[in-house]
Amino acid sequence: MAKQQYKKNVSKPTSTPAAKSNAPAIAVLSDNAPKWFALMVAALGVILYSNTVFHDFTLDDFGAIKENWIVKGGLKHWGLLWSSEYRFGSWASPGSLYRPLTLAMFSLEWQVKEGPMMGHIMNMVWYGVTGYVLWTTLRRVMADYSWTLPALITLIFIAHPIHTEVVANIKSRDEIISLLCSITAINFLWRNFETNEKKWLYSAVGIYGLGMFAKESGITFLAVYPLTMWFFTKKPFSEIARISALFLIPALFFLLVRHNVLSAQNYTEVYSILDNFLVGAKDSASRLASALMMCWEYLRVLIFPHPLVSDRGYPQLSAVTFSDWRAIAGTVTYFGMGIWALMNLGKKHLLSYAILLYLITFSLFSNVIIMIGTSYGERLLYAPSLGYSIALAWVLHRFWGNLDKSKETTFNNTTLWTVAGILLVAFAFKTMVRNQAWNNSYTLYEADYPTSPNCAKLSYHRSLEINNNGLDKKTDAVTNPQMIEDAIKAYSRTIELYPEYHDAYGSRGLAYFRLQQYDNAYKDYRVALKYRPNDAKVLSNMGYIYFLRAQRPGNQLAASELDSAENVYRRSIQFDPRFVDARRNLGAVLAMKRSFPAAIEQWKEGLKYAPENPTLHFYIGSAHCDMGDKESAKPWFEKARQLSPALGPQIDQKLAQ
Repeated sequence: MAKQQYKKNVSKPTSTPAAKSNAPAIAVLSDNAPKWFALMVAALGVILYSNTVFHDFTLDDFGAIKENWIVKGGLKHWGLLWSSEYRFGSWASPGSLYRPLTLAMFSLEWQVKEGPMMGHIMNMVWYGVTGYVLWTTLRRVMADYSWTLPALITLIFIAHPIHTEVVANIKSRDEIISLLCSITAINFLWRNFETNEKKWLYSAVGIYGLGMFAKESGITFLAVYPLTMWFFTKKPFSEIARISALFLIPALFFLLVRHNVLSAQNYTEVYSILDNFLVGAKDSASRLASALMMCWEYLRVLIFPHPLVSDRGYPQLSAVTFSDWRAIAGTVTYFGMGIWALMNLGKKHLLSYAILLYLITFSLFSNVIIMIGTSYGERLLYAPSLGYSIALAWVLHRFWGNLDKSKETTFNNTTLWTVAGILLVAFAFKTMVRNQAWNNSYTLYEADYPTSPNCAKLSYHRSLEINNNGLDKKTDAVTNPQMIEDAIKAYSRTIELYPEYHDAYGSRGLAYFRLQQYDNAYKDYRVALKYRPNDAKVLSNMGYIYFLRAQRPGNQLAASELDSAENVYRRSIQFDPRFVDARRNLGAVLAMKRSFPAAIEQWKEGLKYAPENPTLHFYIGSAHCDMGDKESAKPWFEKARQLSPALGPQIDQKLAQ
């Protein structure tokens, strides 16, 4: 790295502000660090996750990409990406997230190549870029310390296994881009200090604002920026405050855009105990105790990342009081860290900075300040782990190295690099082994179930994957009845864990239906609707049972069954207007009633969300034929034949009638 010129060299940070000058008082960046280190760190980030390239979609990837019709529309729907709630394209319910930047990235990648591979490759690339930028940024910011300190910080951060959920799960690109933009802003800020060129300051503000559109949690860096400037420069407080205020501009702009988008929906945030077990706390004291217990658990898994798990929700973990030792441990540890950091902040102790960085970036996820939509997620430790990496690198240098730049530690320090090497190899090994669990949803839940067997939500999703393994991926036809039976047992276990789990009843009902146990399916659908009357999928599935009953030979209640089917299908699309299956089936019921124009209307509405659906084109053509208008039917049949040549014989038969 080329030598950078500074106005003044400071041998060691102090708490005394520097006198005003034309250039900030920051340390001279030495050029004795290996030139290849930046590229090596970037390559390490890519190599560690190279075994995820051929992985499938998993966990939140379905809602963000695979089942998101807006994202899969590529550039065609870019306007919607920036003007709608994060999950608008994958579910009918309103939400509280606004993260259009990563959705836009996913849509571009889908445009280039459909499927998960592009997403996994780009996650690896952006993670490698993060390593590069982190190293070059820390070298500037920590120029007053031995270069091995930022080197170890970067290596620890990149190798840490806690990041597997972030990189192996494509959806978590939001974490990667948010932190990358926030760190790049610091890099640009220091370039401004070096050159006094305002373009770098404006670029810092701009790149920070861009990162906000990746994930809202970037707002915590409004506190990180002044802390970093105060700690690593001798700029007067007034100047730090003036520079920090500039970052409020993009933050406020983002909040304004976010408010305008989200306020357009009729939505009140309601959390389920399955998503965040703190919902079950009896009072505010219990909620705080439970949050602090989880703070302890997060710190524990950051320090010793084993075992790693995708979910540890209710009732695997449930609300506690301050009599629980984990709540006590969390209280003592976090308040102790905070008090110690503040007491030593005036001394500009590096460990003080590391602790405050961790606490600031973790604050929004702690459930202490505000309750969020989850009680556990390893991805939430992505940005906070940077504070931990700084602390751990400091400890290694404190005992086996040297922080003093004048006594620069090099690769010749055998003890330091032996200890660090053992740690990094262990981290890297754990990372690559854990990556294998993220191959697909089935492998993930099978790997995590022994660690969190009483988590109802994890148990439910594991049941879904067992069920899916018994079906043909293209037709959903049952290929392995025993797997469906096993799935029913797994759903039943989930219901034991949480007897009001409406999704588990609905999915078990569908499993019964696939085994042609229609009465059992009907019973489960009724229970599911008892706990969630607006479940569009369950309503649609129940409609199909009514539809089948109406077609039983000699059924004197056939007309009534059809009316019941039409009723539940209409309720289904009322709650989810974009539910194509419900519109297709509603159209079929209406066609049986000879209400062909109304049926065509439903099928055309379905084509708005699934324009390449051959069945809908075929149904519309068939309806026109049944109305005696074969000329109107032909273009629909032609499109259906083009999309699915297998429909050819049926189309020819309809036209020949």
